[in-house]
Amino acid sequence: MKQTTTFPKVAKDMFLVQLYWAFGFLGIMLVIHIVKIITAFIQGNEVDSYYNSVFVAANIFMLVIGLISVYFLPHYAGNGVTRKDYFKGGLLASIGLSVVIPIIAICISVIGQFILKNMANIGLKEPNLNEVVLDIDSNIIGDIVQSVILTPFVDPGSNWILAIGLFSLNIFMYYLVGWFISASFYRYDTITGLGSILLGLISLTLVDVLIRMSLNLPVADRFSSLDLPAVITIPGIFVIIVIIIWIIRVLTKRVSIKM
Repeated sequence: MKQTTTFPKVAKDMFLVQLYWAFGFLGIMLVIHIVKIITAFIQGNEVDSYYNSVFVAANIFMLVIGLISVYFLPHYAGNGVTRKDYFKGGLLASIGLSVVIPIIAICISVIGQFILKNMANIGLKEPNLNEVVLDIDSNIIGDIVQSVILTPFVDPGSNWILAIGLFSLNIFMYYLVGWFISASFYRYDTITGLGSILLGLISLTLVDVLIRMSLNLPVADRFSSLDLPAVITIPGIFVIIVIIIWIIRVLTKRVSIKM
């Protein structure tokens, strides 16, 4: 008898649960943004757009969601779902979440900018997230800070399709790294888990640099001597992503379930 495929239901369930968490995150960011607007109105200052604020914070949010995602496995395994279906469903859910969050952020941001410009008469700060990287010391710690906080940025006002695509790619990568780290801790010992954190940070740094080179964005001094063409950097980004996905599959394929 052919085994029933259940990964579409897993994908739907995980996506809806994580989307609910995302709504909470986006709601908190909106409240913070409103407080900033009120403060800027009182002080006569400019304020960042909602999109820019979410762009910076979403990386950490998706990393945390990725860390939690492995703990869906015992629930599904306990209900007869195969590890393969859990993996495929989780991967599809992460892709969906990575696409939806930027779309919601840009929609709220457009509405907010209209209100600020036409009703509150509050100016918006020019995004300078790419230039900030040049002010960070060129050392390992600086590179890590850059990769976690200052991911490559494209202003939606200049190219909203590229902006959303880049936003989605950034947070998808953070989700995968979180999933990879949690799966390593779940399957192996603490030492192996700590090693996965290092590998995850290296992966984030490499993807960050390759994206910047692909889009001709500023890179840290450590990598400024490199001048790789897009025919190398773009495939390199996807190779890294595919490798991480493959490792997650290997880690979850035969892992013992901790009920």
